[in-house]
Amino acid sequence: MIDIIDKSKIYGYDFEVYSKINWFCVTFINYEDRNKEVVIVNDRAKLIEFYNSHKDDIFISYNGRQYDTGIFKGILDGMNVGFVNDKLIKEGKKPFQVVKNAKKYPLNDYDTILKDKSLKQLEAFMGDDIRETEVDFNIDRPLTEEEIKQTLYYNHHDVIEVLRVLDYCWDDFEGQLDIIELYGLDMSYFTKTKVQLAVSPKILNAVDQHTLDDEFDIRLPETIQLSDKYKFIPEWYMNPKNWRYKEHLRSEDNQHNNQLCCTVAGIPHVFAWGGCHGADDKEAVFEGIILHADVASMYPTTDIEYGLLSRKFKNPDDFKQMRDFRLKLKSEKNPKNKALKPMINGVYGAGKDRNNPSYDPLMANLTCIFGQMFILDLIDKLEPYCRLLQTNTDGIFVLCENEEMKNKVIEITNQVGERLKMEFEIDEYTKLIQKDVNNYIAVKKNGELECKGAMVKFNKPIDNDLPILNDAVRNYLAYDIPVEQTINECNEYIKFQKVIKLSAKYKEIWYGNGVSGKDNKITFINGELLKGKVHRVFASKRQSDGSIYKLKIEKGVKSYEQFANTPTHLFIDNEDVHDKSIPEYLDKEYYINEAKKRIDMFLTKDEERVDETPYILFDCMNRSSTFYEFLKKCTENKITKKILEQYLIADCCNIYGKTKKLLTFREYFTVLNGKDKITLTTLNKKIKDDNIKNIIISNSEISKSGKSYNNINYEKSLLEIFDIIPNENINPYEIMTMQINKFDSVRYVDSSLKNDMWFVLNTRNVIAPNLIIYNIKNGEIQYRKVDKKIFKILPLQDGDIIEIKNSKKEFAKKIIGKDEEGKNIIAADIDKELDIITQYEILYRNYGKGKSLIVDSEGN
Repeated sequence: MIDIIDKSKIYGYDFEVYSKINWFCVTFINYEDRNKEVVIVNDRAKLIEFYNSHKDDIFISYNGRQYDTGIFKGILDGMNVGFVNDKLIKEGKKPFQVVKNAKKYPLNDYDTILKDKSLKQLEAFMGDDIRETEVDFNIDRPLTEEEIKQTLYYNHHDVIEVLRVLDYCWDDFEGQLDIIELYGLDMSYFTKTKVQLAVSPKILNAVDQHTLDDEFDIRLPETIQLSDKYKFIPEWYMNPKNWRYKEHLRSEDNQHNNQLCCTVAGIPHVFAWGGCHGADDKEAVFEGIILHADVASMYPTTDIEYGLLSRKFKNPDDFKQMRDFRLKLKSEKNPKNKALKPMINGVYGAGKDRNNPSYDPLMANLTCIFGQMFILDLIDKLEPYCRLLQTNTDGIFVLCENEEMKNKVIEITNQVGERLKMEFEIDEYTKLIQKDVNNYIAVKKNGELECKGAMVKFNKPIDNDLPILNDAVRNYLAYDIPVEQTINECNEYIKFQKVIKLSAKYKEIWYGNGVSGKDNKITFINGELLKGKVHRVFASKRQSDGSIYKLKIEKGVKSYEQFANTPTHLFIDNEDVHDKSIPEYLDKEYYINEAKKRIDMFLTKDEERVDETPYILFDCMNRSSTFYEFLKKCTENKITKKILEQYLIADCCNIYGKTKKLLTFREYFTVLNGKDKITLTTLNKKIKDDNIKNIIISNSEISKSGKSYNNINYEKSLLEIFDIIPNENINPYEIMTMQINKFDSVRYVDSSLKNDMWFVLNTRNVIAPNLIIYNIKNGEIQYRKVDKKIFKILPLQDGDIIEIKNSKKEFAKKIIGKDEEGKNIIAADIDKELDIITQYEILYRNYGKGKSLIVDSEGN
């Protein structure tokens, strides 16, 4: 293993490949001496020689683990470099999938990649030159000397940028090496993530074994003492109806979280399986004695004190030893203690990761729920003595009326913490400006700021996107400094840059003036196509300067969209901007206006939008004895046909009849209401039922020409029509799915069904098949488990309507200890018997366009 940390043994590197001509080059630059450079051009022997001389060194890349390591090892193994490149780039393969002998070539590779950021994007943020090579990577002929020279220039430039990124990621990099040193690991562990290191056999040792199907065996900490008014919150977690992460009929890919919305201490809160939060939605600025109480290392402490560490670990006490080891290093002022923090904090998240060896969703759920109960307990006890301003998963902000109340709050907080076995850290502030829990500025007594959120954070060199706006917003909100002062006095060119990047959804970047076509969509750009996917733009005073657009092609149709948060008139500067002066045509007024918009957004509380439609419909219903009268009042209140249809399908008007009857009648109402005349052509076109036609004809007079019916008594006709329409429902699937879409719950019941029919609200099949099902006959909701073998033969999906044919009783399983290898010893839990579905029939499934319900009112 290399001497930790010998900077002379660290090399940044980057490959360039022209796959059609099987040509490559690579540049290696030493981290300590950046003039020490090795350039290899299409020479496998030289690369092998370099590798053999330096294979114990550390190699720094950007996205190297997805690309450069594959190219590196592929060339070492004698593979065709063009083949490897295309597999990695065009097919999205992983290096180990392409280079079968990859393990023969160990590489201490550290990837500096940041999530969702390209290297070129980071270069732009840092103010460096981001112009790209003009040599086409699809070139199919030998490169000229000039093209090779240009390729090598940009290759060198990118490696220098990789090392600059490492400068900003040094703490993380150093921490990786510190962990290896602290635990005596060899360098094969170097390429693992912090969490992978934590669960590895040499540290916490997550043992390969099955996960129990007990994800929602929820219990509560015995230490909490909630008053009656807040007991409904833990009861929500204990209710089997809520044992799901997403709303009913929503796939896990969609962001529709199952959550409890309620009011705690006078402010709206959300409690969910991932945490809780709440913030005062009436005001934005608070001044006075403001305390922030948060739990120190909440999740690790909870896991240790309440025994909630993943049951996959051979010895759970190892986690406590790791925590104590860090505290010891910290007390000794050993900087290596910082390396252990991300490992310790990452263990909770690993318990939720189904691909992680320590996957244990029950323990992860309990850790999160216990934490929320701790915070709720604290709020419950503090409520009489202060004003709650904000709640987050691990802490709260409160406003105290005076010093006496402040001391009382601190005293109670410490008492609650002692009872809960948690340590609350308390900080004092003089001002809090908050948009919500994820966007706020807290001002300390000494004027220092604690900022959270994209609009107010302190920008770092690798996140330099419109930093002048953040500065202006922060200065105004925290210190009342006018926006104009911050922006006009700033002479740093880089502060005004906006970096744009083309995402995979779009094809090209254009600069110029957009020309609108139909629907005001921009269909043509009077300007130029730009090379590269990343550009640095600035607002311009020059009216001749254009905008920047991205091209989208949908079903062969081109359209252009202006990049978000970019000015109408802008100029592009992709050169190094560090030493440049601000040009006189930079439009500072644009930035002033944008900063003021952000301040307004920050200070303006979003008004809760209340849909008045249900109240209007209920009022119309209360004042209508017939469905005909109800529809007339809906028309008077301008309830649209589309909106009303949704409520009818959702069975909201069943006091008048069943869904199909009401929907059918509404169509006749639309044709006849208010009409005293109808042509014979319209009658035959709109009305297909002869019985309905006869009612209309009997309540009208035929014209002399015989081409129309006049003086229609439409009210009498509609009342008679309503009486003869069969009282039937549309299929239950449509009713129930509409109820869920409108109200997030099911309420449809058909007691006439002969057999029990169940509507599948939610399926989970990560560990074992589990269902939340709704009984259409009586409205009962059950949480049920399904025999895995049966489910595999006939999988179920959300929205299925099933009939349960058979089930079996079976004891649940529980862990009663561990064997010598650290595997859990499983036994039957005789205190918990499960009713497992073993046979079912799918009566209905939504296949999209071809829907068909194969049941009748008798359940046949």
